[in-house]
Amino acid sequence: MNATSVQFSKQLKKWYQRPFGQLLASAEQKELDQILPNLFGYHLLQIGIGGHGLMSASRILHRVVMTIETEESGEHDSVAKDSEIKGYPESMPIAPDSVDALLLNHALECADDPHQVLRESERILVPEGNIVIMGFNPISLWGLLRLLKFRSKRVPWCCRVLTIRRIRDWLALLGFEVTLSRQFFFRPPVQHQGIMSRLQCLESWGARWWPFFGSVYVLTARKKVSTMTPLKPRWRPRRSLVSGLADTASRNGVTGSTMSKKQEQQV
Repeated sequence: MNATSVQFSKQLKKWYQRPFGQLLASAEQKELDQILPNLFGYHLLQIGIGGHGLMSASRILHRVVMTIETEESGEHDSVAKDSEIKGYPESMPIAPDSVDALLLNHALECADDPHQVLRESERILVPEGNIVIMGFNPISLWGLLRLLKFRSKRVPWCCRVLTIRRIRDWLALLGFEVTLSRQFFFRPPVQHQGIMSRLQCLESWGARWWPFFGSVYVLTARKKVSTMTPLKPRWRPRRSLVSGLADTASRNGVTGSTMSKKQEQQV
């Protein structure tokens, strides 16, 4: 992970501390509170923006947050340090087939190689394990704002956004089965809290009339492992030599009788 990606990750965390970022974080937390209780297992790993609070609704007891090696641990996090590890999303320091559920909260946008992050996710997940991916939707009002010059170099508009279709294709190649995909948060990025409260009606309107243009997407998928079923060969009993000779003799007998009848007719 290069210095640019690390710097962007830090800037995005600061952006989430602003009023509008906190409003968006609340909406994302609401979505996760509906998804995580349906995921079961022994180990839950979270990578990306946010701390242990994102996993508060999960029924999985062992929850771990992975932070980038160059970042510092959250000072206001009340969870013990043994539930926090350091590493890079492209090369996770985790054993294969050991994690039951994985949460990537804007982790693909902060990564140098998002496809490699998904490959690592497939490696560490157990068979039938679940992955939850959350990120910014480029096909939305926010996506259009990225085209403006005065916003293209600012956070979060400068991040590497991926379409849902591309992520679904990558997951399919890695053997995942997408179980949920939806978009949410339809209000424009306005920092004024009063205006944002008046635009609350856009959430219900957007979910009903233009559900595919939400500013943020959430996607869940399950790791499918194809089991190889051994094919039993069709054993055909080998014809014995005696039966083969008997068949030959019977065929010769029929031929001989036929020839004798023809000879009698000629006589």
